[in-house]
Amino acid sequence: MSKPLGFIASVVILVVLLVVFLLEPAPPVVVNLQASFRTMMWDDRAVDLLGQMLVILAGTFGVLVLTKERIER
Repeated sequence: MSKPLGFIASVVILVVLLVVFLLEPAPPVVVNLQASFRTMMWDDRAVDLLGQMLVILAGTFGVLVLTKERIER
């Protein structure tokens, strides 16, 4: 895949993820001590999970770039 096409695809994927996660109406902030772990992680903390996914992907791409440079030498 060429560099411009890869960049455009990355931007499109990022915009779609942001629209999916940020245009959803925000749930009211209620402290529920009886909520299950699954409910808390996937329903209440979706934006945090998106941020974590972006950090993991950035780290992965960084490692790939560094190893590619070392292999080419």
